[in-house]
Amino acid sequence: MEERMQTQQYPAYPGVRPPRGWVPPLGQWLTLVGVYDNSSGTWVGLPLQALVEGLLVAESLHTEDRIDERDAISVTVPNGSAKDTVKSASVEVPSGEVWYVNRLTIVTEDKVSGNVRVSRWPKADDVEKKYLAQDQPASTTASYDLPAPGELGADLRLVGGDKLTVVGTVTAAGGTTGDRKVTLKLFGRKARRLV
Repeated sequence: MEERMQTQQYPAYPGVRPPRGWVPPLGQWLTLVGVYDNSSGTWVGLPLQALVEGLLVAESLHTEDRIDERDAISVTVPNGSAKDTVKSASVEVPSGEVWYVNRLTIVTEDKVSGNVRVSRWPKADDVEKKYLAQDQPASTTASYDLPAPGELGADLRLVGGDKLTVVGTVTAAGGTTGDRKVTLKLFGRKARRLV
């Protein structure tokens, strides 16, 4: 049986620092995770962030499923709800999955405005921060292309346990005269989490 690993100890005396620029013998099966620093003349370990960035790129390229209208969530504001009544419903990313959301579509019915809260973002006044600065008005349908300029500029990455919450708020002075819905349609892809 051939030996696949060799010692990484400096072959001089125990407790003695190896000479400057010395690289341990790793054999032909292992690769040094480091770079040569020209200014100091030594090998330095590759920062862990470089490995994480590579894994994030790999993770985003390997789609396991798509996110589309089938993953839509709705909240119903019941008949007779007074002005400024707020109702919400959430969807949670399953453990072990990562979602890359590239478009949100919000559909609001008459007398209710809509918005989306993202649990991964910093909290605002002890609640999850809303995606839109101002709620989307009643009786509208709007799509938000997240990688576009003026939006996020990239896909929204959500990992297991993160939540998207659709929020419906009554805007009519007299309240609702029937059940009203706010629907959030998500579009993107699901992958297996690497980082």
